[in-house]
Amino acid sequence: MRGRKIRLIESTSIGKKAEQNDDDIYVGENFAAVIDGVSSKSTIEADGKKIKIAEIITEALRKIDRSTAPVYAKTLEFSEFVKYINMYISKYCQRIQHDLNNNPLEATGVFYSKYHNQIWLVGDCRAIYDGNEITNDLKIDEVYAEIRAEIVKTLLRLGYKQEELFSSSIEKKMIVEPETIPQYVQNENEAERIRQYIQDTMHRTLRECGFSEEDISSQSLLEKYPNPKILQQYLKNNPNAGEYGYSVFNGISTELRNCIVKDLPSNVKRITLSSDGVPINILRKSKNMGQTIRGVRRLAKKDPLSINENRGVKNAMLQSRRSSHLAFDDFSSICIEIEHEHERDEER
Repeated sequence: MRGRKIRLIESTSIGKKAEQNDDDIYVGENFAAVIDGVSSKSTIEADGKKIKIAEIITEALRKIDRSTAPVYAKTLEFSEFVKYINMYISKYCQRIQHDLNNNPLEATGVFYSKYHNQIWLVGDCRAIYDGNEITNDLKIDEVYAEIRAEIVKTLLRLGYKQEELFSSSIEKKMIVEPETIPQYVQNENEAERIRQYIQDTMHRTLRECGFSEEDISSQSLLEKYPNPKILQQYLKNNPNAGEYGYSVFNGISTELRNCIVKDLPSNVKRITLSSDGVPINILRKSKNMGQTIRGVRRLAKKDPLSINENRGVKNAMLQSRRSSHLAFDDFSSICIEIEHEHERDEER
């Protein structure tokens, strides 16, 4: 840690909707972070006020990063840091009488620890340091995006208009409620093909998660996990889910084996931390935040249904009624420079 200093170069945090942003960013003396609240489990209300889990985590960071914090706070190793964040979320929720078991809060995040000179990934955020990428994409999201893209392309081929699919969630309903497929696809052969495609993809995914054919059959796993959204609950914070396992902060526990801890070179210079709302190919090509924002918007305009260049679990959306800008998700990013003591001595 000696001789290193975090300096903010630039940052951005833009909600997928003008009035909604589940992300938060933080840059302090010892830590830098981008935190991404899981949309459906990112916000609670207490005393008429909306509280975001991303903001709770940011508050927790400030507590251990302030000048009056005990010395050990900035030296927390990743496992201790994760326990601390979950404990802070838990105590915060107890204080406002929010039951995390019945109404869960979840977030992912990417962090830089100056003391350890490490990048920590919990969930599917990403980072770039001096041109080197660190990603932790959710494989179950890739499965959902694959199924979704196949259905949307079929619907387009059958005569649905892009505008119609952009403003609806037909494909999601077909995935989650396959019994509704004939309602949207009158051709019996096409309807059966879609149904079978979903089932075959889920069968393959279950095998890749480590289940045997006997497991799938004897435990009726295709009935238990008929789509990626339901299977996702099994994979979350699960140490036995193999490459499909992933982790979140939830105020209870976070499975460390699904996270990434990356040691950085002692002479690391520039680090970019980002939420998953910024596609890694955009992050890779951008020289500054302006280029990042424009790149995301160009890609969203080019692939508004998120089925080609940027396959995803949902289509792009208008950020506001007054704006023509599209976004795939909340997108937040910070770029920091690590100044080294010898460089500051030379400047002086």
